[in-house]
Amino acid sequence: MSALPARNTELSPAPPAVRPPAAGSQGRAERRAEQVTARRSRRRWSALCLAILGCAFGLTVGILDVLH
Repeated sequence: MSALPARNTELSPAPPAVRPPAAGSQGRAERRAEQVTARRSRRRWSALCLAILGCAFGLTVGILDVLH
């Protein structure tokens, strides 16, 4: 057991980063830009994963065809 309280152990999630609220439409624009960037990144990762999955499937089918 740790001598630290449960909230301070290394398994506890990190506290969220606190950012000062941005003023008005500039804050909304910054948040929107962050969301667009995150969405684009997720799309690229998912496309890469699907390409890897497709290649693995094709390779498996090719190997099984040769062995048959």
